Amino acid sequence: MKVIRLTTLLDFGGQERQYISFSEADFQLLKNEYIFGAIGYGGHAEQIIRKKGFEVVIFNKNPKISNLKNIWVLYKWFKKIKPDVVHTAAAEANFHGILAAKLAGVKMIISEEIGFPNHSIKAKFIFKIIYKFSYKVICVSNAVKDFLITNKEINPQKGIVIYNPVSETNVLLKQLSSEFTIVTVGRLEKVKNQKLLISAFSKLENVKARLIVVGNGSERKNLESLVQLLKLEERVSFTGFTKNPAKNISKAHLFVLPSLSEGFGIAVVEAMQQETACLCSNIGGIPEFITHNETGWLFNPTSEKELVDQLNKIIATPYVEIEKIAKQAKLAVNNRFTVQRYVERLENLYQKKHD
Repeated sequence: MKVIRLTTLLDFGGQERQYISFSEADFQLLKNEYIFGAIGYGGHAEQIIRKKGFEVVIFNKNPKISNLKNIWVLYKWFKKIKPDVVHTAAAEANFHGILAAKLAGVKMIISEEIGFPNHSIKAKFIFKIIYKFSYKVICVSNAVKDFLITNKEINPQKGIVIYNPVSETNVLLKQLSSEFTIVTVGRLEKVKNQKLLISAFSKLENVKARLIVVGNGSERKNLESLVQLLKLEERVSFTGFTKNPAKNISKAHLFVLPSLSEGFGIAVVEAMQQETACLCSNIGGIPEFITHNETGWLFNPTSEKELVDQLNKIIATPYVEIEKIAKQAKLAVNNRFTVQRYVERLENLYQKKHD
């Protein structure tokens, strides 16, 4: 079968990392021909996927849902390529891609919800109609599936949970400094809530602790200004975007993800694979693989006091105890989110409609 995997952008982010992990699958595992596409711009993920030997099409269009011309552009592409399956992911790609695929007569349409859309009443109604054209709506966690059902955008039978694949990497040797070091990885956007982390960091009892912020985004200047305002320049560093966050994670006594919304949390799993203890928001899909006080710690991302208290408690804990949590974290995710398991589940889903 010929499968088109369409998303909004192919630069960097959680969805792009999912595609990169998929592209790293052993070609012998793949039973179908895959073509990747992005309505908007490409970049980091596009380059990696191309190097792996896959065809990638970048349309460089304004991906906003209101830009209905995208439906026509995708319709013409689908008619030319004649795919057996169109699998869309992310809100804009779901909206334009599903309608274009339906108009083009594509036999099987799969859509994927990667987070918790903040839809208006009108948008909920529109996506409820849109998703009826999909054979299944893949959800990256049970939390996402429950959210869509509660919003009445899908019925329980329409949703299916397939966790993101996370590329397994060798555990890097720890490069710990004498000062307790916290690392966070993610896009620097308001939803990722790094502002709360920096503010909480400024209130720690340990005034020698270090914070490394990995990633880039529209909030970087604001976050750097906050660091200056709090006089933390010597203790907080920004690395920008990095292709290999594991190198920074190897410097961490603790990994922290303070997101306000997180459909799955690939960065957390990557840190757990690196045998690094994690303190994360108790939202979205994260509690589905972190058990508080056993394989990591969870906190309310709207409570700065709770985050400060948790950080102070963890930093005061003997590191040998933190290491025990880190080892249990690695065991919890070992073999659970493999690329092979993901590919098998996905291709079995594609095949069901055609049997």
